Amino acid sequence: MPRHINPVDPERTATAPYNFVPLPNKILTVDANGKKEKLWEMHGQYVPGTHSGWIDLNLKTLTPLFIRGPITKIGEEWDKRDSRLRAEPFTNKDGVPVIPGSSLRGMIRSLVEVLSFSKINPVTDERPFFRTVAKGRIGDAYRTRINCKGNKTLGGYAKKINNQWSIVPAQEVLKIHKEELKIYDFYLPEKPSQKYYPKWDAHREQCWFKRDEVKKWLVKQLSLKEKNGWEKGVLVLTGSAPKKEFEFLFVGESQENNVVIPDKIFRRFHDNDQLTQWQEKAFPKDKPFHACRKSAGYIRDGEPVFYLVDDGKKDKENPAGLVFFGRAQMFRFPYDLSPLDLILSGLKQAGLDLSESIFGMVKEDKLHDQSFCIKGRVFFEDATVKKDNHDYFEPVIIPRILSSPKITCFQHYLTQDGLKNNKKLTTYLRGDYTTIRGVKKYWHRWDSSVGLEAVKEDKNFGELLNYADLFKDLHQTEVDKIKDKQHTVILPVKPHVVFHGRIRFSNLSDVELGALLAALNLPDGCAHKLGMGKPLGLGSIKIKTKLSLIESTERYGAWGNDGVSNADADNFISAFEKLVIDHALVSDETIIESKSGLSKIGRLQVLYTLLDWENKLPIEETKYMALENFKELRVLPSPHKVAKLEEPDWKSDPPYPGQEEIIEGHDFTHDVAVQKLVTKHAKAKQKPIGKGQILQGELKRKDESWLAVFDGDEREAIITNKDNIPENMLEGSKAEFYIMEQSKKKGIRARFEKLIDN
Repeated sequence: MPRHINPVDPERTATAPYNFVPLPNKILTVDANGKKEKLWEMHGQYVPGTHSGWIDLNLKTLTPLFIRGPITKIGEEWDKRDSRLRAEPFTNKDGVPVIPGSSLRGMIRSLVEVLSFSKINPVTDERPFFRTVAKGRIGDAYRTRINCKGNKTLGGYAKKINNQWSIVPAQEVLKIHKEELKIYDFYLPEKPSQKYYPKWDAHREQCWFKRDEVKKWLVKQLSLKEKNGWEKGVLVLTGSAPKKEFEFLFVGESQENNVVIPDKIFRRFHDNDQLTQWQEKAFPKDKPFHACRKSAGYIRDGEPVFYLVDDGKKDKENPAGLVFFGRAQMFRFPYDLSPLDLILSGLKQAGLDLSESIFGMVKEDKLHDQSFCIKGRVFFEDATVKKDNHDYFEPVIIPRILSSPKITCFQHYLTQDGLKNNKKLTTYLRGDYTTIRGVKKYWHRWDSSVGLEAVKEDKNFGELLNYADLFKDLHQTEVDKIKDKQHTVILPVKPHVVFHGRIRFSNLSDVELGALLAALNLPDGCAHKLGMGKPLGLGSIKIKTKLSLIESTERYGAWGNDGVSNADADNFISAFEKLVIDHALVSDETIIESKSGLSKIGRLQVLYTLLDWENKLPIEETKYMALENFKELRVLPSPHKVAKLEEPDWKSDPPYPGQEEIIEGHDFTHDVAVQKLVTKHAKAKQKPIGKGQILQGELKRKDESWLAVFDGDEREAIITNKDNIPENMLEGSKAEFYIMEQSKKKGIRARFEKLIDN
């Protein structure tokens, strides 16, 4: 498995309020524990040797905490405001704060998954989008796609025909110079870098034009009103870009076959990572007329779009071979691979794991077969505050902008060789030796001397707060007039408020109960993270537990005996620790002998480093970077590097840098950490290549043909079935080969088997 290599140069080092617990080498499955009984199928039965009872929880907020309340009625109507405009926290009917059991369940399950070496869930199987023409391999990959087999993007109109979205091709796509458009006062930017939002008096509506007599593709004159003898078209403005000189004009409808938009592609067009803020603002819900779109940024019926087709993509679900479509000629494309594709098959296709057996699971297929469902054996109650007329809440505040995770930030979310420059980083292109960084967790970020001032928005805060005071009484039409679409309003619970809750469980084994308790009872100094605003420092809580067990034979064997007794959680945690440490040893995980308990395991020490409350880092060291630093593709270092701790000696093979590599004018081979990696790599023994072996190698292009090269051998192998290699394959892609022949005289002949699932 590829491991992450930290950047050394401060100018190449990123900061972020989050980091990652590495993936395990192997999943711990419950059928590997030697158990004959399937406890997850024995609900409502008495199973000797298992445990039922409850865990009382005492949860104390260390920082302000915010969990948004559910939608309620205002008068006789349901509240129709966007969730971001509802500052009300989760409370009971008396206005006392509540932590919903579902929130606690999600937090604890996530920790159990990490601690028990369970599968990582959920991981999206959707491929992220990219668009760049900058120099480098990503720009090369984009240009290859946009000029797919010589085909270029076409223009057409997205229409819903017989309940199926299709693209009706335009007869022609003409161009008009931006200087001509300035006459009509709806092409606003003076500089290519300036953002602008087209006015809807002409944008994507009918207009009349005259062509250049020589350059028939060029529009020379434009009119927003009908003129005799002039042609009719639709003006399409696509936004500003460097060196852009022209906008577009679609003419008529072609008699060619319509291009069916498969449901998956249509849905993907409207995904959050494809719909940018610019699109949402440039294509509002009510433009060019009321309710013409399902939501801001969505396609409306008849709207002009650009699209690309490839005959090689044709199949039953995609009869026209549509690659993708967008609002600009240079639209976004999905990468080759999704985050799920970048997880080794053994980590995502393992059997039932400990987390699934405890909490339950639903594994959907096309038929939603119920046999794939497992009912959980733990039940989380809401945690409430004892009503004591206490002032529980901070004032209503406007926090800094909170956005969804951006997996397109591959320099953070994928393992990298941080010693390489930004043009050599791994991403979601096929053939990259990488995987996802692991499970995302947030640092504790709280400075009591600054408090909420580090959380609040510092721009236009007064104006936004005035909006917040009005939100509850605003009608939807008034809400729509609010220009700010990014901020939210919250009413957080104060620090030092104590909640009381309970987790009930039934028929848990020793190690299952131990896993649950280990996720609740973190090592000394650590604390949990819960709720909204974790990147800003909200949501740190401390949990104390009290374990009560029910002895069924005593409860039902005698009158007046409830069979309830207090129990020592440490006994169960110890049983769980032994199982996990044994699993870590046999799966070749990094073990730190100087540590005790679960902290002995390298990847779990990473988890506890991230959850360390007492030794939390200064908030400046875990802040979001400025936008220009993101553009530099700075690499996010490991949690140990951020916390200035010694890095565990990870056993898995990382993409080691070459000893001679010099990056951006600095010879990093003089750095001790790098030299240690290089020396280790140089001493690694290479197994000689022999006939009959199945080896991983790299595809190499030479004289318009494909060859294979293998680590530890300088020879170029002849591929006997090179016609089986997929079209548009990138040089350097990793693949699996069967060695058919190997000798000093004849060299290596290999048969291509398959691309490697990274």
